[in-house]
Amino acid sequence: MKHKFASLIFLGIVVPATAQQAPPRLPATNDVAPVISKLTISPDTVTDLRLKPFYAATIRMPEPVSSVVVGAPTLFLAEHNEHEPDLVVVKPITADPAVSNLLIATKSGLVVSLRLLSDGSASGSAKPVDFVLIYKRRGSFLIGAMDEAQTTPAHAPKAGLTPYELALSEQTQVSSPAWKDESGAIAASMGMVTGDGDDVLVAFSVLNNSSHWVEILPPQVELANPNGKGSKNSKGERNAKKVLADQVAVLEFRFTQQKLAPGARADGVVRFERPDFKQHQERLQLVLATADAVNRPLLLELPFTAQPTTANLNAGN
Repeated sequence: MKHKFASLIFLGIVVPATAQQAPPRLPATNDVAPVISKLTISPDTVTDLRLKPFYAATIRMPEPVSSVVVGAPTLFLAEHNEHEPDLVVVKPITADPAVSNLLIATKSGLVVSLRLLSDGSASGSAKPVDFVLIYKRRGSFLIGAMDEAQTTPAHAPKAGLTPYELALSEQTQVSSPAWKDESGAIAASMGMVTGDGDDVLVAFSVLNNSSHWVEILPPQVELANPNGKGSKNSKGERNAKKVLADQVAVLEFRFTQQKLAPGARADGVVRFERPDFKQHQERLQLVLATADAVNRPLLLELPFTAQPTTANLNAGN
């Protein structure tokens, strides 16, 4: 009887399983699409940092950080450790959707401003989430290569950037490009088009709006003729096949990066020698494509006559 009475008392204090607090729902592995981005510091730009509960974003500055300020410390946590002076780690501390801002200042006076965005812990299709954000000093940008980016060559003028380098540098500072989206894997935006002597410089940006990694192929320039006629053979007979576009030689190009994670952006510049003339119906256009869909390029129409660079205008005065 004593044993039975003790059992009854024990059962009386047990909390029913239905009344226990359920553990927090962990996100599914396909809820996020990790993004690693590289940006140039600009005091006139506010960068969106896409976050999600249970994930932390790392921000790497080009020099030691002196202060970090979060607008809503009850919604987001920003950590800075003196043992890692260049790093700031940010994460949401609420499972609900939240928005705030973050200011980071370095010891030399550089300041970056970010808008923190968290859509909460709701599951669904994989959305871009910023895992790593790397800031570079203004004027320090990357040169595109097929495998990985490289730094600016040592022969760059010390007095300032060349028109070619300046075109890319300014494009990286455009915070919200006007994207042209044709429902493909990538969207693109054309920046400044300038003339540098007999050459034309075109700055542009590419956005990976798919859910998988893509590799951007080297940019091409072509002179397209929608009313093109078949070319003639040695007997003067016209082929049935139409020649719709002639390739324009690309002299050089650069990318900040060519392999893009979902939601990641790349900036670039291309230099080409413009044809001396064209027919009225022909169109000069920039061709951008990915390695896995080369037959579905994105076309950006270019002006045939580009405005001269500032350096050329000054030389003419």
